[in-house]
Amino acid sequence: MTSETINFNIATAYNRLRVHQRQGLFELYSDDNALQSVVDLRAPHQLMLKNLEHLMAVLLFIPAPGKILLLGTAAGSMLHYLRYYLRQSRITAVDIDAELVEKLLQMQVLPPAADGLDYVFDDAAHFIAHSNQSYDLILVDIFTGAQSPRWLLDKKCTDRLHGLLSVDGALAYNLLIDSEHDFKLFYRDLRLVFKRQTLCLPVKDFENSIAFGIRHVVPKRDMQWYLRHATEQSEQLGIDFLPILSLIYSTNPAGHGVI
Repeated sequence: MTSETINFNIATAYNRLRVHQRQGLFELYSDDNALQSVVDLRAPHQLMLKNLEHLMAVLLFIPAPGKILLLGTAAGSMLHYLRYYLRQSRITAVDIDAELVEKLLQMQVLPPAADGLDYVFDDAAHFIAHSNQSYDLILVDIFTGAQSPRWLLDKKCTDRLHGLLSVDGALAYNLLIDSEHDFKLFYRDLRLVFKRQTLCLPVKDFENSIAFGIRHVVPKRDMQWYLRHATEQSEQLGIDFLPILSLIYSTNPAGHGVI
């Protein structure tokens, strides 16, 4: 693999992005220098960012999902991961920027559409409002620049996403919210909609916050059960879930929701 560093820009109707590529790493930055995505082209199924590993901890609390909705593709690290580790799942990836997706497909950065993976070019808010499908897992990874869009934090959107979940489904957000007050309002509404079946956790060294809403009532299990479960899932899903589980317990009071 060449060690040559390649830098170039991608401009579309919706994005102004900068690409930094070296030693197999494909890094995508927004025009305000926020890191949006990292893909190791030598092993694209390996998640390179902690926030995405934390996001996938939602799998500790639900059955293996059959249908997955991903809102926001970035450079596709989540898609590669899901395709590799959840091969029986059917994935719908929604992104408004068809031009960017097509460019990244041509560059063989994004995985091509195939059985089990469909791309939908649409505004996520419009897709959410008009979808009549049901999903076992909804992953929300949408940003306007370096912030989560305001409409995403509205309770009406949370209600709609809840309505798109199957009875055993879950919703997982990767969020960037500057205001602690705004996050508290969002999380209050999330707990209301999901009847306290929620979890949240920060990501060390990142500004991201992760939030889960689980539609079904999670059976009460002690920490030892979750430690065993996290160890098993770590082996199956390629992520060390034990430190993430520890963070979940340190951030969320036991007896007030899922744990």
